[in-house]
Amino acid sequence: MVYIFQRYLSNCLLISLIFASIGCAHLNSSNNYKTAREYSKSKEFKPGKLVIVQGPTSSSETNINILAPVLKKYLYVIKDEQGKIFDAELYETVHTAPLHWKVDKIFVKGLSPGKKYLLEIVDEFRGSQTKVDQRSFSTLDTQKNHVRFAYASCMADDYRFNDVIDPMWEQMRKQNTDMIILNGDLVYVDSFEFVERKKATELDIWFRFIDAFHRLPVYHWQDIKPIFATWDDHDFGTNDGNRDFKEKIAAKKIFLAFFGGKNLSDSYQLEPDSIYSAFTGFKQKMLFLDNRYFRQPNKDQVTPEPYGHWGEKQHHWILNHLNDSNTPVWIFNGNQIFSGTDLSFKEAMQTNHPEHYKIFMEDMKKTKSPIIFASGDIHFSEIMQIPIERLNFQTYEVTSSAMHSYAGEGWENPLRLPGAIAKEYNFLIIDSKNDKGSLKVDVESWGLNNKPYFKKKLEVVRPI
Repeated sequence: MVYIFQRYLSNCLLISLIFASIGCAHLNSSNNYKTAREYSKSKEFKPGKLVIVQGPTSSSETNINILAPVLKKYLYVIKDEQGKIFDAELYETVHTAPLHWKVDKIFVKGLSPGKKYLLEIVDEFRGSQTKVDQRSFSTLDTQKNHVRFAYASCMADDYRFNDVIDPMWEQMRKQNTDMIILNGDLVYVDSFEFVERKKATELDIWFRFIDAFHRLPVYHWQDIKPIFATWDDHDFGTNDGNRDFKEKIAAKKIFLAFFGGKNLSDSYQLEPDSIYSAFTGFKQKMLFLDNRYFRQPNKDQVTPEPYGHWGEKQHHWILNHLNDSNTPVWIFNGNQIFSGTDLSFKEAMQTNHPEHYKIFMEDMKKTKSPIIFASGDIHFSEIMQIPIERLNFQTYEVTSSAMHSYAGEGWENPLRLPGAIAKEYNFLIIDSKNDKGSLKVDVESWGLNNKPYFKKKLEVVRPI
């Protein structure tokens, strides 16, 4: 019996060795592993290695920002599908010592809408060239009268959201929109993990931006999309942040390193004193506001200031854009403009800066443009229908939140359109059209479902 058992073990061992040998041979033959020397001599990386942001873009010009290792002096090559080379102007590098990373900012002109272009990033090192990354991109056909864009806010890189981050961004990628608008809390600088609230330093903000940008798939897509962005409190640097934040100059520098760019000759202008900007295209205008840099603190206000939300200069800049034509206008602001429901913990212009809100409502009644509002911040998406008496015309506030962040139960809102709420992780797909001077908008809320959480059709018409 012992002999039989020994023979059994011996046979099992022999069979195991045979299968192991077959398995090793299979791995070596079918997966075609290169040798260590071949790996070391490789001259090309797979696309997606670097963080790349296509920023403000028109029909013929684009800004592209690349997070690069600090010691590298990459060569940036732009080609069309026929191999024609376009000049890539490296006009600025943004870096703070002792970081190991910098942001290279390039500007490309002479492009055409409807064409695909290739960005190649080449490392010239010790007499050889290695293709580190490559991406395809397009410009925007701004002469059209409609645009389809993805709209999102609140994107925490906390580990608890790890399982939903990739599928959420993949859902957005599949929508294949013309462009993307990111409206605040794009980086959680003060997420209770690394940085204490109200104590962020310049390096803290850099570190958290680099963490988030390395993690989020949108910055690694092979086909990149133009991104227009503004901030809210967490990417500004601290919860409920305002003009008193000690690192706001550094925060501006870092945010614009990733999302800013050169002004575009016919469509985009960034104001120099902050991060607010204007984009004109698709027979519409989009204003991306800064609700932090000049903000009067929400609490302990002895006297509410007349321009406490945006500051006086930005307020008049908004009005100038609203008064210079009757072009339909989108106003993007990190937190909500209208309270809907007045809650002590919820930020909104109407609640936090009531004097500025009153002035703004009265000033907008005198303007010519159909106006629609867009916001984020509240960690669920909704559409509010603003009573006609507020502005003397029917309009809406469209809120998109959260892409992936902390979720709650939400709250009742008497201004909310019936059914226009999504409490799951979601972003909005918006088709916005200038229809003979009125603004017609289709809104869909998308998330991990394979169908929208809600769909709404909106129209804003300014009375003559």
